[in-house]
Amino acid sequence: MRSSEVFPLFPLSIFPVPGQQTGLHIFEARYRLLFEQLESMELVEFGIPFSLNGKLSGYGSVSRLIACGEKDENGHRDVMIQSTDLFRLKRFDLNESNPSHPYPTGSIERIRDWNEWQVQGSALDDWTQMQTLQAQTKEPVQPLISVIEVLQELTPEGAQVNQIVSDLASGRHPSRLNAMLRFARVVMEQEVQIKRGYFPN
Repeated sequence: MRSSEVFPLFPLSIFPVPGQQTGLHIFEARYRLLFEQLESMELVEFGIPFSLNGKLSGYGSVSRLIACGEKDENGHRDVMIQSTDLFRLKRFDLNESNPSHPYPTGSIERIRDWNEWQVQGSALDDWTQMQTLQAQTKEPVQPLISVIEVLQELTPEGAQVNQIVSDLASGRHPSRLNAMLRFARVVMEQEVQIKRGYFPN
């Protein structure tokens, strides 16, 4: 059985993937306290459960604080975070009346095999063609590429990342990953044609 962890949470409509760095502007009082505790090392990690239109998806990103800007006159600040892991959200508590941590907390289960997710089949063919177009060379590319590396490279919207992570973590067919790569390859092919003076309809 996989163990669950109790975690500080910061719901957002972004979905950083492991290795990706993201800048945030922190202005709400409860999250200013969260980042003060991260800066003082009282906390080491926090979770970003993906949220769209106020609805939590059930998946998210574990992140760490890597840089903090100076506070302005209102106590607002810019910070830089880096994702280190992915998780399933098991429980979510608002904690609005808790003075020591008025930000949400919850129980998470880390997704242990995300670094084993590989791009395969037609999606790998699309990725290989994109690399060839990008480099304008016929040199072979890496035969196996991880899903996380592709997401780092293409930086899709949070909702799309959430769908892809949900598919892979649940063992479903990666149809949305395949569709994203197919679309990206077609766009890149059209861009190359335009640069060469051809204008596709």
